[in-house]
This record gives sequence, structure tokens and C-alpha cells, in this order.
Amino acid sequence: MRHISWIVTLPVALVAILFAISNRGIVTLSLWPLPFTLDTPVYLAALVALLLGFLAGGFIVWNSQRRHRRRARRESNRVLYLERELKEAQARAAAAEKRLAESTRPLSGPLPGSSGGLPVPAAETSAPTVH
Repeated sequence: MRHISWIVTLPVALVAILFAISNRGIVTLSLWPLPFTLDTPVYLAALVALLLGFLAGGFIVWNSQRRHRRRARRESNRVLYLERELKEAQARAAAAEKRLAESTRPLSGPLPGSSGGLPVPAAETSAPTVH
């Protein structure tokens, strides 16, 4: 993207410099109801007019995008809020699972599903017996 910017900027700058060199004559600027006049080179008057037009256009575009920026900011805040809520819900679910596991654990004796260190009788083994 930086290269494209230079590809556009350099020719525009070159044209502006050539315009300034070619148009060094003096022009008198005045605004009808006001009594003031300004003697300035033609290139300066033209470049200032272009700059003012560029800034006015930029302001108009920036102002027209206000609705989209506001919406993006609102959606970003909503995402942050929902992410925070999700983390809190996950923490509450983990705490609830831990409490459930602690409440269903037997107070004494072997844990369910374990032999508790006692030998398993031969009748309960899964290996088939051959007679």
C-alpha cells in the first residue's frame, strides 16, 4: 500500500512543482463586498484553492462516515460486553461443576468405580473361564 501511495504522490508533486515554476505571474485577488485585495503569484492562489478544496472534501467524507464509525464503536463495545459476560458465565459454570462434584463425592469409603484396594473376586472378572 505504501508503494501505491508513492506512485500517486510523486507525479502529483511533480505536476505541482512544474505548475509553480511555470506560473509565477502576479494576480490580484479580491472578494466583492470586502475592500481588501491580495496580490499573490498565480501558482500560490491555485495551490491554496486546491488545498482548501481537498480539505473541504475530506471533511465532507469524514462527516458522512460518522454513522458508520458510531455503529462500529457501538458493536465493538457490545462485543467486549458479551466477551466479559461469557467469561463470567464460564467461571460460574466451572464453579457449579466443582460444587456438584464435591457434593456427590462420598464422605468415606472407596470412590465409585474403584476397587478401593480390595481384591476383585474371580467371578467378577471379565475373562472367560475354561472348564
